[in-house]
Amino acid sequence: MPTNLEKLKHISVGSLVDLEILTPTSSKRVKTELVGLLDKQFIILNYPNAKRLPAASDYLRDGVMVVVRALIEGSGGQVIAFRQQIMSVASHPAKLVFINFPKQVQLFALRSQTRIPTLLPAKLKLSDDRVLEGLIKDISLTGVMFDIRGDQQAEGIKDMQCTVVLNSSDKDFEGEICSVKEHAAGVHCGIKLLASEDEMKTFMKEHFIDPSALEPTVE
Repeated sequence: MPTNLEKLKHISVGSLVDLEILTPTSSKRVKTELVGLLDKQFIILNYPNAKRLPAASDYLRDGVMVVVRALIEGSGGQVIAFRQQIMSVASHPAKLVFINFPKQVQLFALRSQTRIPTLLPAKLKLSDDRVLEGLIKDISLTGVMFDIRGDQQAEGIKDMQCTVVLNSSDKDFEGEICSVKEHAAGVHCGIKLLASEDEMKTFMKEHFIDPSALEPTVE
């Protein structure tokens, strides 16, 4: 069975890393940065700041099991993931998290046809100036599924030009509504995005959307 350990060297220093802290009852997900690694000894991550993870010291302790995920630069969208224990948390000269070197890592591919489940609150601005509230239910490199909840005025929107605006960051994407399907609680819209795949990969990296999103997380 391949260990894929050589792939660890393709994660750029300073790149965004998704750190999932496993506890007996739940898990915490937090973004941080890769500081470096020493082959076959340890991986070093930046200690998450208080804004990213309040009361971090309650979770980040020696021996705690974590899952680390990161996007490999220049790989066409491969995500690397491994599970290992925290070796040590250093406080001087900088706060750093040392993680035992993994015995193997897993690889996932972000392919354009793969739709990854999300729950991102957003607005749909239509070319006739209507604005509809909803959620991005899944996302790929070429499109999103937008869920318009409740009794909003969603008639005649198929084939309409639109802008998807994320509530959390005011990031927006131009697109076209390709499919409309009613369901019990609202309307599902399939939207083809005009953004390039590189733009979408950057967006996914910033929000750390990857196939691991299929796994349950507790905020």
